[in-house]
Amino acid sequence: MANEFDSVERVRRRWGKLYTVTTASGSSFLVLKDPSTAQYLKAGAELDREALETLGGPAARTAGLTLAYRLLAMRDRTEHEIRAALGTEGIRTPEVVAEIVETLRRQGYLDDRRLAAGFMRFAAKHRPGGPHLARRKLRKAGVSDEIIEEEIREALPPERERELAEALAVKKLKGAGDRIKAVRRVHGFLARRGFSESVVNAICSKILKGTFPGEHDGD
Repeated sequence: MANEFDSVERVRRRWGKLYTVTTASGSSFLVLKDPSTAQYLKAGAELDREALETLGGPAARTAGLTLAYRLLAMRDRTEHEIRAALGTEGIRTPEVVAEIVETLRRQGYLDDRRLAAGFMRFAAKHRPGGPHLARRKLRKAGVSDEIIEEEIREALPPERERELAEALAVKKLKGAGDRIKAVRRVHGFLARRGFSESVVNAICSKILKGTFPGEHDGD
């Protein structure tokens, strides 16, 4: 700790028994309210070196785990997302973060492969898209490229990707008017949904030729 003495300037309740304690020096700590931390949840409370070490160490681990459990109760999270959430709440000490992450892994709460597989199943059922969209979303969540590519190969082989794209194209063709307008509509939509260029072009080519299944020609 840079300072050996500090004081509590502001206490703000976050969720349930989780509070953010801001000190006069500008430090911020996430604290879980219990008998051992109640003394730190009062504006003006003096914080000596031992108190600061407790807030940044044992108390941060307890509060960080509580936060992580709360987030994971809503949905699966990647390790990257948990680390980011801890950092946002001021929990950045590498040893503390590593211990929280390792505890969650050991307990089975953090599993990036399970999350990626679940995302692919959910997307296929509720919001179908192609491999490019899946990559963008899973990379943003912090899933490794190795896991992403393995899950895409499993859930979206070429034939399955084509089937999903064609099913969406059929819906987009309704009321599209002439073939040129239909191609523009379908091409833009499928590209935005992350389907491979080869799949999109093949579908649009069939529409132009009038050979696409389910097409209603507006010419």
